[in-house]
Amino acid sequence: MIFKAIGKMIGDTVLYPVEQPFPKTPKDYGIGYRDVKFPTKDGVTLSGWLLNEHAEKTVIMTHFGYRANRFGYQTKYQPRLTKPYKKEVEFVLVAKRLIDAGYAVLMYDLRNHGLSGKSKLGVGTGGYDERFDVLAAVGFVGSNKSTAGKPIGLVSYCMGLNATFYAFSEDDEVFTNNNVQALVGMQPLGNGDFLKAYGIKGAIYRHADAHYKRHTGIPLDYPITPAVEKVTVPTLLCQGQKDPWTNLDFIKEVYHRLPMEKEMYFMEEPTHRFDGYNWFNDHPEKMLGWFEKHLR
Repeated sequence: MIFKAIGKMIGDTVLYPVEQPFPKTPKDYGIGYRDVKFPTKDGVTLSGWLLNEHAEKTVIMTHFGYRANRFGYQTKYQPRLTKPYKKEVEFVLVAKRLIDAGYAVLMYDLRNHGLSGKSKLGVGTGGYDERFDVLAAVGFVGSNKSTAGKPIGLVSYCMGLNATFYAFSEDDEVFTNNNVQALVGMQPLGNGDFLKAYGIKGAIYRHADAHYKRHTGIPLDYPITPAVEKVTVPTLLCQGQKDPWTNLDFIKEVYHRLPMEKEMYFMEEPTHRFDGYNWFNDHPEKMLGWFEKHLR
């Protein structure tokens, strides 16, 4: 019984993300924006910010999911399971790099996060159900008056990158029809590898997996790599070389499966996974160079 109880508690950490507040908006960074809402195919209303919307190219940013929102991640809301991180993750700083380079940016909250609506399941699925959010964001930018018809790039983080891969597998025509031309992906990670990195195994892992599957219909180790093969745009894959949470063999397999033009970028300095989420704040060159090359 004790293993089952612990497994349930661990399973809940990936099922039910804690909602973080918004300490700042783009206005606090001197960036013009407007609030936007758009629906997903399965009936969830997503909430976001559209920044610098009249630029000639647009980048859609998809945050990393669990306990984050479009603003980012605040240190005081860290869960006990994870290794503490000492800096705020502020995605608007990445958006500012893009805006300064001449892009419009859509930042939005995944379902069950931030100000976006709740799904029928009401739980995180490691990117699987969140695939509908990515498709909705692409469709919104592709049909919105100020951004329609213009080139689109994607910056997707962790679970948000998983969701992007699943979205290509779900309906790659949405990306083609809306002029998506490039993807920059940061540190994909499956729920199973995340828990195993913390030493969760054996009976406890099996109970966590069973609890998760009862709520989502899929296992913790639901495969991502088959979806990777459906990506239809050039992809820059980024990963912290010393990230303690990941499985580098999995990252190499993701890279191997990418079918289009691709580049693997290993960041050697970061020692915490969240350093990767902040990386483009101070090191935007790879991201900007990829979009400069591929968004036409």
